[in-house]
Amino acid sequence: MTIEYQKGESTLHNLDARTKILVFVGLTVVAIVIIDPLIIAALFIILYAFGVQAVDRDLLNRNLRVLVVIFSTFALFQILFFTPEQAHFLFYLVPGRPWIPVTVEGIIRGIAVFFRFFIVVLSVHLMLYTTPPVNLVLGLTRRERLKQTRRTVGIVLILGLIFFAIFQLQLLDRVASLPTDPALRTTIVAVASLATAYITFRVATHGLPPEMGLALTLGFATVGILSQQTIRITDAQKARGYNVTPKNLIQRVRVLTALLLPIFLATLERSQDIAIAILARAFDYNISNRTYRRELQFRLPDFVVMAIIVALMLGGMALNTAGIGNPTEQWILGLVAS
Repeated sequence: MTIEYQKGESTLHNLDARTKILVFVGLTVVAIVIIDPLIIAALFIILYAFGVQAVDRDLLNRNLRVLVVIFSTFALFQILFFTPEQAHFLFYLVPGRPWIPVTVEGIIRGIAVFFRFFIVVLSVHLMLYTTPPVNLVLGLTRRERLKQTRRTVGIVLILGLIFFAIFQLQLLDRVASLPTDPALRTTIVAVASLATAYITFRVATHGLPPEMGLALTLGFATVGILSQQTIRITDAQKARGYNVTPKNLIQRVRVLTALLLPIFLATLERSQDIAIAILARAFDYNISNRTYRRELQFRLPDFVVMAIIVALMLGGMALNTAGIGNPTEQWILGLVAS
């Protein structure tokens, strides 16, 4: 199952590579924060709609179909082993034996777990499908060399507000337990939020070393080439009379050796050619001051997408803090109780 960049002009294709990286991280947090199965399923459907707009539907479904069984197993474990106190019992999995009770809460949480994993995996797929490997690596390594004080202060303040809201929503009890007056507690949380925002900004803008960025670029580019090379070698061995799928285990090991050896040699030869090309371009000379041909720049759609992700994350935390983070479960339990 290889994931290669697909050219296109969709909304996801036009987003900045750094935005798509942040979207992946943000959706991972959102998938953890939101526990309502209908809300998480709706988010998956929306994300899937953007995905089929950007990538061929059959290609996307073929890669996701492989994961249905795995995620269904995770959901099944949640259904079977999630039995909170005062849970609404449905039946026992083993008839005639009080073993492995299945509850209403377990089924609801199992459905949420299923879509939660799919959202994270689908966001990774869409990021790789709609982002050229070079731009993706630049998003991880390319950073501005000129220090812009106003921009830094503005970003730190915005991040500080986000962290302040997160601390207030997630650590409300701990903050309220501090032995100080409310004004001082608010000041402490604000200072901690700004400090966390500044550290996050410094870490995020530091970037990876150029050598690691080059390694990532070559890794992304090699996946597709290696896959095509494996297909060509397999076809060549078939043309020579090899049965590449024998039933006998010993014969399968011999055939595997006949396939792996030429693949390894071809990969080694390609690696030597790449090393010579890198040295010929003087990549190892004054790496810290190298320049970049491509420039990444945030635009209005990038800010809109990031604002939506932050709103989803804070909204999910607010619902959990208010005790209404799972309205579907509360509605179903109300029907069961009535």
